[in-house]
Amino acid sequence: MKQYKLTAWPDLPPRFQKTTMRRVVSELSQRFVSVRDLARSSGASARDVEELLGKLEKDGMLMTRATPQSVGQSSAWHRWWPVAAVRGMVRDWR
Repeated sequence: MKQYKLTAWPDLPPRFQKTTMRRVVSELSQRFVSVRDLARSSGASARDVEELLGKLEKDGMLMTRATPQSVGQSSAWHRWWPVAAVRGMVRDWR
C-alpha cells in the first residue's frame, strides 16, 4: 500500500472544491497518509480521493512512499522490547 504527502498547496479545479476534498488536501499537507485513511477521515469516497491523487501526482505535487511495515502489522508493538519487558513483569507479578 502507498502513502502520499503534498509537496505544495494546489489550486483545486471546481470539481474538487468540496469540503471533503479540502479535508483531504489539508491532511495530505501534514503527513504521509494512505487512500483508505484519507477516505475514512475526510468522508470522501475512495474513488474521489484516488482521482484527486491522480491529478496531484500528474501535476508533480505529491511525494509517495510504501507503507512502513510497523504500521501494517497490528501486533508489532508487542515485540518492541520495552513493551515486552513490561508485559513479562506483569505476567510474573500475577
